[in-house]
Amino acid sequence: MTLEQRNTALRIVALALAPLALAALAASRLWSVEAMGDGAPARLLGLTPQPCPGCVLCGMSRAFTAVSHGQFGRALEFNPLVVLAYPAAWFVVGAGLFALVHFARRAALAHNFARN
Repeated sequence: MTLEQRNTALRIVALALAPLALAALAASRLWSVEAMGDGAPARLLGLTPQPCPGCVLCGMSRAFTAVSHGQFGRALEFNPLVVLAYPAAWFVVGAGLFALVHFARRAALAHNFARN
């Protein structure tokens, strides 16, 4: 795999993950910590909220929501990994936007080249 192929693959992955990261960040801002804990996103989708299985991500939704509302201490209580996951979500959104601009510019250049 060439460097260009690897970079293209990474951009495609970023484009695929960016909407999910953006949805998580938007949900964390829209709902309160309490609503998130009560399963508001699942209810919005018509699903029944399930209890947390106790994995390493347990409390991450509430932690994201707490950070989005400026409650950093509370976020760390829910899940200390939020220190890594929250900035990573913003990074993925940014990488997705960068990839979108990259592919749009490349398509525009190809279109202009084909016209000439």
